[in-house]
Amino acid sequence: MSKKYDAVCIGFIVQDIIVTDIPEDALTKDTSVAKEALITSGGDAGNEAITLAHLGSRTAPLVKIGRDAVGNSIYSILENEPVDRSLIIRDSAAEMMMAIVVIKPDGERSFLVKKGNSHYQLLPEEIPEEALKDTRAVTVGSLFCLPGLDGAPIAGILERARSYGAITICDMSHDLEHIGPEAQLPVYPHVDYMMPSLEEAHYVTGETDPDKIADYFLSRGVGNVVLKLGADGCFFKNAQKRFFSDPYEIKAVDTTGCGDNFLGGFTHALLKGWPIETCTDFACAVGAINATGLGAHHTIKSEQQVLSFMESANRRSIIR
Repeated sequence: MSKKYDAVCIGFIVQDIIVTDIPEDALTKDTSVAKEALITSGGDAGNEAITLAHLGSRTAPLVKIGRDAVGNSIYSILENEPVDRSLIIRDSAAEMMMAIVVIKPDGERSFLVKKGNSHYQLLPEEIPEEALKDTRAVTVGSLFCLPGLDGAPIAGILERARSYGAITICDMSHDLEHIGPEAQLPVYPHVDYMMPSLEEAHYVTGETDPDKIADYFLSRGVGNVVLKLGADGCFFKNAQKRFFSDPYEIKAVDTTGCGDNFLGGFTHALLKGWPIETCTDFACAVGAINATGLGAHHTIKSEQQVLSFMESANRRSIIR
């Protein structure tokens, strides 16, 4: 029986204020002039849902959004995107997270974050059972950044999703709440695909070698590990195979949201039934394309755009 959603993206959405071409020493000066500025949305669940929708997947973000000026601004952005908004929770008491995204001249970025209040956080009882039953995949983009769900609660949600036949896909974020590197141990046995960045994985495992990082997660119950290596592509490992996917050559403008786009691209390709090597290549391409424009979800337009890019773009061969 066909399901309503291809993917339900659980997590958070934020207000992003992006300023570009800001030098490293900007905070030591009275004034620095940005080349460009953009007020938009960000956050893992929003970015993933929008990217997936642009690629052609039926996608719903499961997030909380306030009803103040910031919340209304974020919601209005989603109204103009091809996502299903039926799972969004509007809460008048929610004070939204905001991030000032400072883009350096080389395209790398730093975040200045103002956290949301307790009403902004999703709670286990706010995850509708029907949403888990009626989707082909569940993504959770920011383990370590979901105070109401991290650890046992999200483990239970993922376990139920898998019982209904959904694929579970998780990413990580920085440990803003300082809950410790072992906080997600209950989660791993219920994760089909774990895809942290190298930095995030190092925080959890203490390792920098991709094989040792993957083995840490695999030994704790994760089915497949996709390690994001940024400008160096990605590394895949499960019980049967291991391989690297080389990066595409681009001129980076803004790397905000590239990890979320990577996850969205991988999820889309996986649900299409493509070989795993194609899934990682496609994900690398989606992340690369995102870096060529400003903002966390404005550059990806379609599946065909990505496939055409993959045919024409050069890839940088990494000596492993």
